[in-house]
Amino acid sequence: MRRSPFAVTTVAIAIAVALSLAAGCTSSESETPPPAGQVLSGPPAQPGCDPRDPVACLLPWPNDLFTVADPQSPTGVRLAIPAEGAPTNVAGVAIDVTEQNRADGFSPATSILALAPGVDLQASGVATSDDIGASLDPDAPIRLTDLTTGERWPYWAELDAQAPEGRQLLMVHPAVALTEGHRYQVELTDLQTSDGTPVDMELPLVWSFPVASAESLSGRLRAMVANADDYMPTFTVDSVTDTDEPRVVQGSFSVPNYLDNDGSTGGRLTLDGDGIPQLNADQPTWDATYTCIVGTDGGPKGTVVYGHGLLGSQSEVLSLAPITGLGNLNACATDWVGMASEDIATVGTILNDLSGFATLPDRLQQAQLAFVLLGRLVNDPSGFAADPAFASADGTPLLANDGAVFVGNSQGGILGGAASSVTNEWNRVVLGVPGMGYNVLLPRSSNWPRFQEIFNPAYPDELERTVALELIQLLWDR
Repeated sequence: MRRSPFAVTTVAIAIAVALSLAAGCTSSESETPPPAGQVLSGPPAQPGCDPRDPVACLLPWPNDLFTVADPQSPTGVRLAIPAEGAPTNVAGVAIDVTEQNRADGFSPATSILALAPGVDLQASGVATSDDIGASLDPDAPIRLTDLTTGERWPYWAELDAQAPEGRQLLMVHPAVALTEGHRYQVELTDLQTSDGTPVDMELPLVWSFPVASAESLSGRLRAMVANADDYMPTFTVDSVTDTDEPRVVQGSFSVPNYLDNDGSTGGRLTLDGDGIPQLNADQPTWDATYTCIVGTDGGPKGTVVYGHGLLGSQSEVLSLAPITGLGNLNACATDWVGMASEDIATVGTILNDLSGFATLPDRLQQAQLAFVLLGRLVNDPSGFAADPAFASADGTPLLANDGAVFVGNSQGGILGGAASSVTNEWNRVVLGVPGMGYNVLLPRSSNWPRFQEIFNPAYPDELERTVALELIQLLWDR
């Protein structure tokens, strides 16, 4: 089995648990109306819970009923997830869905959830992960259709293995990310129990939902990167270790600050009336740190911009020394702030109350901008190459102009794909063991049980925990 993208040290997770318990890019197509007959069954679309499944307000998920019309949005709607339907923690605090409801559709990585009591997937002939092609059969008991194009969409389905019998959600996972700005329809028809009798639910059950537009998903980050087109960071060299090959250089560099604090953990993006990030007027920049390993043999050489793993740090780049030496390369790294070692305590706090989750993706967008600007410092002759710390003894720069490439592993592979899609600072990319949407990946990780030591007691209902992961995926997409 592949190494989990959640390869994180036991010590780091233990710290998160202890601290928590102590504290208590993109495409878009214009939409066409759904073909005749492909409509939402049940009551007309309106804010509030879906009455067809009394077990949970937000089932089936995702759902047109959790939207309202918005002619100003690219999809023509805006999410309206009812506050009264959001999962609550043991303190009775419901997840604040204000930030989710800024989106103009659901996640391209969304899972489709419904409660089908007693369903037997094999007896029903439902496509599972080892026969995805069956999901496209004309008589498949679950059908997923792109209403914008009329094409059937591949998926695989499972029951929630972590929930007890009677509370196991039917989980339908798109096998290909849903297309941004499109609408999809779900049909549940011939679902059976193990003895061949129909499941006890409204069948056929047909509903539809919109997927968020490119602007909704990545508009904030793209605006931040675009605003920094002509920005050359200032930087410091704080230490140079030159006793052995390669040389290690560490320091800091300035990054435009769109958070409402000094760039530290817990900050939120400052948005204008159109939802576009704005610079913090009082603290317009924050200092990101970097670590570089620089080969002193030979002349200028290419430089790897390296993305670290889950809740790790830039120090991982030091382990690349043997490889960069063989390849005649340098390597530089900064932290994925938001999901770096300095954020471990904050992650523990968030798992107790997911209303605070929005701080994580907001800070991660600052991290994406920091990686773009690190690439600029690597590429530009007026950047790192202009400093003696990045030069040979005779003053020859050791960093090649426009020599940046990106390598990210695990979390660095997941987040590095996003950074690579919004920048031209590098055009060669290696993404090692990246993952799918965190909503699907988290429960499959061998390290997730350590996080569950916080999450499960805070959200004891198995069904609501699954819905909660879908709610935070809406924000993680950014």
